[in-house]
Amino acid sequence: MTFALTKYIYPIEKGIVLSDSLNYIIDNPRTEKEIEIILDILDISIVKEEDENDSSMAPIGMRYILSFDSFKKELEKVDKDCYALKYYAENSKKSIIEILAETWVILRFPEDQEFLKIANNNDELFNAVFNNKKSEYAQKFDKLANYCHVLSNLANNIDNYHGESFLLSDNAYDVFYKSKNKKTIKSINNLINRYNSFKRGTKRENWMFWTDAKEPIIENSKRLESLIVQEKIQEKGKKIRLSQKQSPLQKILHIGGLQKTAYEHLQDPELMLLLLVSIIEYLVTRNPDTNKFNVEDSISKQFKLKCTVLIHSQEKDYDLVKLSNDLNILYSQRSDIAHGNYKEDFDIEKIVEYVILLNNFIKHIINEFIEDRNLLEYLKDN
Repeated sequence: MTFALTKYIYPIEKGIVLSDSLNYIIDNPRTEKEIEIILDILDISIVKEEDENDSSMAPIGMRYILSFDSFKKELEKVDKDCYALKYYAENSKKSIIEILAETWVILRFPEDQEFLKIANNNDELFNAVFNNKKSEYAQKFDKLANYCHVLSNLANNIDNYHGESFLLSDNAYDVFYKSKNKKTIKSINNLINRYNSFKRGTKRENWMFWTDAKEPIIENSKRLESLIVQEKIQEKGKKIRLSQKQSPLQKILHIGGLQKTAYEHLQDPELMLLLLVSIIEYLVTRNPDTNKFNVEDSISKQFKLKCTVLIHSQEKDYDLVKLSNDLNILYSQRSDIAHGNYKEDFDIEKIVEYVILLNNFIKHIINEFIEDRNLLEYLKDN
C-alpha cells in the first residue's frame, strides 16, 4: 500500500510499471484505506479552499462539474469504449471528492512498515517527523522523488521547463498531514482548466494532464530502465576508472537529488544555475593535474568541449558556434556567481533563461547517457 501522490487525476484500469528494478508502479488507489487517505486530504483542502474563496470565482466543485461534460464528449470522440468513460458511468452517483480520490494517480513503491503504521494511526506521524534519524521510509521516498525529477525532465515537452516534477510533493509525510494541501488544489485547478480547453476548442498538449503525459512518461521510463539496470564496469587488472566509481543508478539518483534541490529554490535562480551546472560537471568533467593545469581554466574547457559533443549528438541542428557561445556564457555565469563577482550588467531575467537552457542541456546529456553510455563515460575519464 505504500504510495506517493502525483499531480495527475485520471481513471487507470490497471497498474503501469515504470521500473521493474525499483518496483515503481503508476496506479489509482484500489483499497478502502488508500482511498480514505486521499479523501482526507481532499476533504480538508477543498473545504478550506472554498471557505477562503472571497473572489467572484465559482467554488471548485461547481467549476469541476461545469467543465467535466466537455471532457467526456472529447473522450467519446476518441474512444467511446475506453475505461475512463466506463468508470465515470459506473460511479456517476458518487460525490466529486470521491471520484477525485478514486481517480487520483498514485505512484506505488516498495512496501514500508512506517507508512502502514502512520496510515493506520495518524498519531504515529509526530514520532516519524521529529525523529532525528532519517527513516527507511523517508529514504525510499527520497529515492523515488529523485527518480521522478529525472524522468520528468526527460518526459516533458515544454520549451520553458524550470525543473518541475510530476510527483505532487517532495516531502515523504505530506500525504498524512491533516491540513490544506495547496498542491492538490493546484492539480484540481489544472484538471479543470484542461477540461475547459476542450470546451473552448483551444486544447494543446499539456504534460501535466495524464492523457498527454502517459506515453512520454512510459516511453522514457523504459529508456531510463535500460540504463539503471546496468552495473559498474570493472576491468580486470586495471585501476577503477573515475566514471565507474558509481553505477548508472547511483548517478541518476544523484542527478535527480540535485534537480529536486534546484527546483526547491525556484525563487533563487542564481542558486538553481549553480546546482544545474554542477550536474553537468558531475557527469562529464574531472579534476585536472594541478601541476600542469589551472583547475578553473581546465574544468571550464572540459565543460564546453565535452558538452558540445554530447549536446550536438542529440540536437544536430544546434549551430556549433552558438552552442559553444551558450556554454561559455553559462560557465562564466556559474563562475561569477560562485566566486561572488559583482557585475553591473547582471540580469536576473537572463539567469532564468539560462536555467531553462541548462535543464534542456541536462535532458540532452542524460539522453546521450542512455543511448551511448560508453561515449559519456569516455569523456568523463579523459
